[in-house]
Amino acid sequence: MKLNKETRAAYLCILPWVIGFIFIIGEPFISTIILGFTRYDVFRPPTFVGMRNYMQLFGSDDVFMKSLVNTLYYSAFNVPLSVLGALFLAILVNNNLPGMNGFKTALYVPSITSGIAMAMLWMWIFDPGTGLVNTFLRQLGVTNVPMWFESAKMVKPTMVIVKIVEVGGARMIIFLAGLQGIPQSLYEVAYIDGASIFTRFRKITVPLLSPIILLNLVTAVIDSFRVFVNSYAITGGGPLNESMFLVLYIYKKAFTSIRMGYASAIATIFLIIVSSFAEDLMMFRV
Repeated sequence: MKLNKETRAAYLCILPWVIGFIFIIGEPFISTIILGFTRYDVFRPPTFVGMRNYMQLFGSDDVFMKSLVNTLYYSAFNVPLSVLGALFLAILVNNNLPGMNGFKTALYVPSITSGIAMAMLWMWIFDPGTGLVNTFLRQLGVTNVPMWFESAKMVKPTMVIVKIVEVGGARMIIFLAGLQGIPQSLYEVAYIDGASIFTRFRKITVPLLSPIILLNLVTAVIDSFRVFVNSYAITGGGPLNESMFLVLYIYKKAFTSIRMGYASAIATIFLIIVSSFAEDLMMFRV
């Protein structure tokens, strides 16, 4: 089939992206799936072992199941809190009040700060002995202060709290752009008709923001499953593997235990889970 000039130009424009996708994303993606069926320690060529890695994952690897449960727990709380928090902040900063630009900047800064630097800051804030939070609680008369990152019961909720501070990042900006794209005349007509602020939000804001809500939900799910820096830098997966998340477990198996084949099998399962959640959300309509 002969292509016209415009079509050839279009293919030439997307060619760099296609090449990059094939060699930067596609090739490692396929290699990971293949290595999941092998025993590979980097120093020797991969050895095909069939389904042995997957049988071990679901048969005897308690740490893998623990990391999966931890990741699902983290996502169940982080996703709705981060999306609703970002929407709330976007509505808040959408008002042209004095000093709002500085407030927007203050909200956005934590999301672009180095992950390790933020982890170190949170370690100090939640330090059980001299941390800011426990010092404040003692001032209020609380004697049995939480251990936060050092407690098996508190470490996952604390990880969720730590991540919520970043709700003023890209998600808030995307919501803000969506809010500013809604015609103000719709709100004015609804106000004249006697609609309350909650009715206007439910009947105007939510329906018109539904594509953006869906986008932020999908990205929030992906981001929550990719949690790594805080658990790696603060707890290392402890205590008692209560903060061992899937990505951290993949890292430990790949670069600590040097079991690349086994880590690839976990990564494949990780991909299937995230893809399933994302696909289900794509069928969602507000």
